Amino acid sequence: MAHITTSDVQVWLETTKLAISSIDPTLEVDVSNEVISQLTGQFGAYTPTWVDNTSTPQIVKQIIAMEYAGWVYDRAFSEVVTNEAQVSYGATLRGWATNLINDILGGSILIAEIGSGPVNEAPIFYPTDVSSTWDAWRANIDCNDNSLGPAKFGMGKVFLWPLRRSAVVSESIR
Repeated sequence: MAHITTSDVQVWLETTKLAISSIDPTLEVDVSNEVISQLTGQFGAYTPTWVDNTSTPQIVKQIIAMEYAGWVYDRAFSEVVTNEAQVSYGATLRGWATNLINDILGGSILIAEIGSGPVNEAPIFYPTDVSSTWDAWRANIDCNDNSLGPAKFGMGKVFLWPLRRSAVVSESIR
């Protein structure tokens, strides 16, 4: 199932210069895989659900359509760039799509259907209660605060490493 429709792509193309009647499935799969794979690092929990036009977020569909339109345009016109300052319209569209991806990954553009920023913003185990703050730890003079957990070691405590009996016997034989 395609992630974009002909109308999504036609938005980026001048109809008098290039009108498309259908989506090339091979090119669409290649472009959508490229775009979605770039977003998978931060939105991996969501990207497997982006399988068609209805499940893919609007901004992601826009990026796929821009990339697709850029490639279709360059295929149709095959403009020869004669100097470094001249860039084809297809390359310009692909550049805009790349900028949008970078802005999404950088957090300056949010995917509306997801809501907040990337899934991997902060570890979920990071403590958010006040019991683990420096003031709470310092105020816990007698170690009766169960929220901090039991002390793992203290000053003057002797640690005995358990020795296996066979190790002690083998050393005494030598």
